[in-house]
Amino acid sequence: MQQAEPTFRDSTRQTHAAPDQFSIPSRSVSDDKHAAGEPFVPAPSSSGRYVAVKTNLAAWAGTIMNVAADVQVGRHWSVELPVLWCPWFVSDKHAVKTFTIQPEARFWLAHPGKGHFFGVHAHVGWFNVRWNRDRYQDTDRPLLGAGISYGYLLPFGEHWAGEFTLGAGYANMKYDTYYNIDNGARIDTRTKNYWGITRIGISVVYRFNLKK
Repeated sequence: MQQAEPTFRDSTRQTHAAPDQFSIPSRSVSDDKHAAGEPFVPAPSSSGRYVAVKTNLAAWAGTIMNVAADVQVGRHWSVELPVLWCPWFVSDKHAVKTFTIQPEARFWLAHPGKGHFFGVHAHVGWFNVRWNRDRYQDTDRPLLGAGISYGYLLPFGEHWAGEFTLGAGYANMKYDTYYNIDNGARIDTRTKNYWGITRIGISVVYRFNLKK
């Protein structure tokens, strides 16, 4: 009886196992759109912080030099710091020497640098005022006070704008009164509480980093 010959596996054949994992590059949504033929549009970048410098023409009309900076500190908030300075008398009868700062926190209805805003300000000022026959000069301490304001910024172009603001509030001052002559004698010392207009602005503004 014929027996079947045993079969032997060829030991020279080698098998290669498939790798357990394949490295698949990640794809973003924009890659898929680009592969489908749609144009690639990059994500918009965030705009910079609003910063502006300005000068108040109303103060210049009173012979007071001034400059202010307005800086965004939040989505709707900015802080303005005006500095007003006049170191000389321009007239014998009607003149003001002063150094005053009037910081203000502003809330903008749209965003800083556009449209309407409301503000809360404080003022600190040293003064020496000639008015007709008298001269008034602060003594012991500067003028101090605070107020509220409303304003509107009107753009003239991409960077230039006009700003109009009006504020009212309170000021307390202690001052000496002198005769308005050279080496005039002191008349008296008074303390006054004032309620009324505390801020008038007709300003030319240059804006940086506008928020779109």
